[in-house]
Amino acid sequence: MNGWAALALIVLIVLMVICLAAWNPAYSQRLDRSRWWVVVVVFAALLALAGLLATGASDVERAGHVAAVVLAVVVAVAGGAPVTSAILRGAEQSGMPDITHPTAPGPVPPTGPATGASGPPGGVGPGGPAGGYSSGLGGGSGQGGPGGQGGQGATRRLTGGAAPPPHQPAPGRPVLRGGVWIGALERAAVASCLLAGFGEGVAIVLAVKGLGRYPELRAPGAAERFIIGTFTSLLWAGGAAGVASLLLR
Repeated sequence: MNGWAALALIVLIVLMVICLAAWNPAYSQRLDRSRWWVVVVVFAALLALAGLLATGASDVERAGHVAAVVLAVVVAVAGGAPVTSAILRGAEQSGMPDITHPTAPGPVPPTGPATGASGPPGGVGPGGPAGGYSSGLGGGSGQGGPGGQGGQGATRRLTGGAAPPPHQPAPGRPVLRGGVWIGALERAAVASCLLAGFGEGVAIVLAVKGLGRYPELRAPGAAERFIIGTFTSLLWAGGAAGVASLLLR
């Protein structure tokens, strides 16, 4: 193993440590507060540097091959999450709303007139003249009284006239859940397929992911998040696998 290969492996190790640290909640929160393009530039620059150094690698032993494959897969899996998150934040800041946290609209409750107590309307009970509120509400027999008031039935009256409370739509349901872990598995599969020389496996991975996510893509921002996140994840996994391929020559 010459010096270029050793330097490429060292850069991959540094990048792997940074990528794994990004999964720590405290560190990931700091990345989320950073400018999105700074995160992308730092991660991409380290990966590009490893690839540049790997172009001069030669006489890499079997142990170096194993280390290159392991490091590349770990970098592909762990590094895609912070890079994809930063790209999505940048897309939202550029004018794509609801792309970082897409939600499906919640169901709207049906609207209708207020419902009162069961029974006939006032003024139609036996013995009660029109305009009074008589039996059917109180349960007693209506007795004609002065002023058109019923007897016992007049003791309970409808207090209608209050407008029903406005119906508020239910909160939206989050969509594209589990994206962090699905993306990690996706990048692991893509990097493994590329390193194994099975490029058709990438198409299979994308087909499975697309079919599984299809019902949720109608939510606002979901389709954009799916496309941007998938492409970013594929590019990162492909770049990491490319560095290992250069070391495997």
